[in-house]
Amino acid sequence: MPTWTGVSTLSVVLESGYQNCDIYANGQNRIAVTVSIQPTDEDAEVIWVDPGHLLSRMWLIDYVDESTLSWKSGSSWSYTDSANQFTAIPGSTDSDSAPDSVSEERAVVSTTENGIQQITFYVYCGSGVANPKSIGVLVRTDTDDSVTSSLNGTFHDKVTLKPRSAVVYRRGDVSWEYARTTTKYGGNTKYVTTDAWNYYLSLDSRDNHFVTFKVWNCFSQSGYQGFFSSHIPSDNHRKNFYGGYVWNQEPHDSAYYVPSDGHSLGEVVNFPDGNKWWDYARIYDRSYPERYLCFTWVHSTTGGDGWHLPNGPLTDWGEWYTLEIAAYDRYGNRSEFWVDGSDIIGGLNLYDTRP
Repeated sequence: MPTWTGVSTLSVVLESGYQNCDIYANGQNRIAVTVSIQPTDEDAEVIWVDPGHLLSRMWLIDYVDESTLSWKSGSSWSYTDSANQFTAIPGSTDSDSAPDSVSEERAVVSTTENGIQQITFYVYCGSGVANPKSIGVLVRTDTDDSVTSSLNGTFHDKVTLKPRSAVVYRRGDVSWEYARTTTKYGGNTKYVTTDAWNYYLSLDSRDNHFVTFKVWNCFSQSGYQGFFSSHIPSDNHRKNFYGGYVWNQEPHDSAYYVPSDGHSLGEVVNFPDGNKWWDYARIYDRSYPERYLCFTWVHSTTGGDGWHLPNGPLTDWGEWYTLEIAAYDRYGNRSEFWVDGSDIIGGLNLYDTRP
């Protein structure tokens, strides 16, 4: 069996095919870097090396001083073997250069027709990093000989990444649109009449968009998931219910989809005890649902002696949370927004500071 003693080819390039690009210094933006290598034996013949073994003998390094980049670290320059949702290259004109859905892709070694083995790593840098980084690669053969692509190495390929400061979006940078929506039982007004509106939080940009959201402060029990605000005023025998909902389960295009209905539905106005009523609003009814977060505001009026409590988690005529949202763009830039659940009777309002 031949022994891996040398390298006839060693190069590094961005997965895009270029040698340099920008990167956001936010700890999330991961830039794909592909290493190509041709291992050789003691007779200088090209050989194939087991992928797992090859991975264990390869490191990304500083092109100039040959220091290794940190592996899966949370600070400075680091790299990993797995992609995330934030692999878009800053400044790229292709808005679809990175996936909108979560990627769990791991680094694997592939082999070209001419015997070159290739592996892709993902480089990122923490906040506060300002200086560009030129990156090479180090491999160590089975005879413990080190071969580098670096300034003073045997090979001289490199990629250069230039950090950009992380971006934080404010209220004026996002779109907060709303439109009337339908409910499954909205046509049955014998006992309940419902007026429902969807709100859509998205990034107001031509070449960028949000790809994932995190939400805190809402009910989570079955039938009330995403419910964050309930108001049943004392006037008119408590016949008016105002509710606020956020539909934060991902992926948006399938998490709420009901095949038998042909649409995405979210449960609203859930008062099974006493009123014997519940309904479902049509949600994520616009194109590219993965790029926005959908909310629903409802005003439902009932007859008789009004709405009944307790029902589900509701035990008081007015219960609400201040909803907190973290929105991430294609590059992993995080921005925070809030919806004040204490004041929704006139609709839902979005803030970029805690109300």
